[in-house]
Amino acid sequence: MHQLCFSYRLDIQSPFQFKKTGKCEAVSSVQTHHPPNARDFKLIVATESTLYLQYKNTRCTVSPGEYLLLHPSLPPQKFPPRSKSDSLMPASCSYYWMRFSCPASLSDSEAAAGAAANLRGIASLPFHGRLLHPQKPLLLMRQLQDCVRSGYDAPYLNYMATLIVCEIVNQHRFLLSREENGFTNARKQLYNDIIDYVNYYINDDLKVSTIARHFGYNDKYLSRYFKKFSGVSLKHYILSQKIERANFLLADTNLTVSDISNSLGFSDYHNFIRIYKSLTSMTPSEYRDVYVRRIVEH
Repeated sequence: MHQLCFSYRLDIQSPFQFKKTGKCEAVSSVQTHHPPNARDFKLIVATESTLYLQYKNTRCTVSPGEYLLLHPSLPPQKFPPRSKSDSLMPASCSYYWMRFSCPASLSDSEAAAGAAANLRGIASLPFHGRLLHPQKPLLLMRQLQDCVRSGYDAPYLNYMATLIVCEIVNQHRFLLSREENGFTNARKQLYNDIIDYVNYYINDDLKVSTIARHFGYNDKYLSRYFKKFSGVSLKHYILSQKIERANFLLADTNLTVSDISNSLGFSDYHNFIRIYKSLTSMTPSEYRDVYVRRIVEH
């Protein structure tokens, strides 16, 4: 992405004002976005393929697992030259978006934004970044869409919109903390490495023994170590992340429950159903029935 060095300082002491949401399934990955209302932000979270946006005079790229927060006060930039390495050929892509307004100010640099994060009631967020757990804000955006279609009152929708942004803010803070402390605390670094390993191999038949062998530790020691930092056992964390991924697939794709089970490394379909119900108190089909509807634009 053509990086611009600024972040938002968002006032979260009161809920944001939700305006509109949807999912865009574009026939082309090259999109032109006009500035929203003078007081509105537009949050974009990519789901499939890389999205290329021209916003004012700036070209932005948003890959799956990344977010982009647009605002009319984006400083003007010259349109960067198109390089041969850029994949600007039209291709289908999809992303969720949400418009909202809130009190906010812009900082001139990431450093200033980082300091602002310590101010009470102020959340700091770069205008573009990657998500540690992209399924979480995506599921919240799906739930928000369901609430819109079900006719929920405006105050509820405002709190939902605020929750979505706060989820992204917290993920950014966690990533920032890992970058600042990961190389000074070897014990905490191992925990971060385990998290990354689980996220990367979430579609495999992950076992504690496999992870322990990869990092050169005893199974029981590694599980106790992980629980010390996270509060849950490593096995429970692996399963919870698989269920979170399953929720996203149930809500955002037409894959069968059996296909989703196989894609997440469960060799036994019935075991997947049992684990899913034990962690969510409902079956995968029941979850899909709740969040089956989408607000889709083309």
